[in-house]
Amino acid sequence: MIRGVIFDADGTLIDSMGFWTSTVFDIIAMSGIEPEDGLIATLTPMSMIEGAEYMKAHYDIPMTVEEMVERENSLVHTFYKTQVTLRPGVLETVERLAERGIPMVVASATERGMIESALRHTGILGHFRAVLSCSDVGSGKDKPDIFLEACRILGTSPSETLVVEDSPTAVATAKAAGLQTMLIGEEEAMNDRIGKETDLV
Repeated sequence: MIRGVIFDADGTLIDSMGFWTSTVFDIIAMSGIEPEDGLIATLTPMSMIEGAEYMKAHYDIPMTVEEMVERENSLVHTFYKTQVTLRPGVLETVERLAERGIPMVVASATERGMIESALRHTGILGHFRAVLSCSDVGSGKDKPDIFLEACRILGTSPSETLVVEDSPTAVATAKAAGLQTMLIGEEEAMNDRIGKETDLV
């Protein structure tokens, strides 16, 4: 029985991965080095600071970690406040879960204030009990801390909590911690997937 749901934000609730990709690649272009295959998948479960540290260690970027984070924050926050849209099926899913009284939390690698701006812009912020960032718990999604903290906020045990993610790394972490998981693909509508595979909607 699923009594609570934890949603990732980027690529799961909101259609933002294309913007993140272009922002990261613009920074790496400063080094003159071609980005490695699968770079975005590597960075996705990391906090913003962890991601910047990774890029700094692997590419000769003429910026400090702090400058990279500040640049990403500035560009992405503006996009979140004014342009970002929901992924297909998200609005229907979130509204139906809210109608059924199932509590929800957002757990994101992106900074909390930025995700709150995106969810406020798209009109669904009020449906969530809390928004958590990896920086709030001090670790990325390669560790279960953010999922376990979300369970605490939801008041649910891991075994009765569903994590909805677009990152295989994050799904593997959550599953190892005893949570139920669902990996959402790039072309999938969330309401179709959750409706078919759970009794939630």
